[in-house]
Amino acid sequence: MFVRILKKFRDCVLDGHLVVTQHAFEEMIDDNLFQTDVENCILFGEIVERQRDMEWDEWKYIILGQTVDGKAIEVVLKSGKSGNAVVITTYVL
Repeated sequence: MFVRILKKFRDCVLDGHLVVTQHAFEEMIDDNLFQTDVENCILFGEIVERQRDMEWDEWKYIILGQTVDGKAIEVVLKSGKSGNAVVITTYVL
């Protein structure tokens, strides 16, 4: 499920088109996560849920995966207007 959007997000990671919001960056610091952990989750994880953001009228996707050292995390992403993948937030499970 969501194969096409997951491929798009993975291509964005590989092409250097991943944008991390300030909120996501702060959450990464709080959870001792690095960009490589977020990228690993996107590249090897799976979309487990799609949600409609009513405030912005956009879809956002929750990817369940792992950090480089094997901790379970979720990354919440959306497609940016310029074609980038935008990390909204991330957290350790």
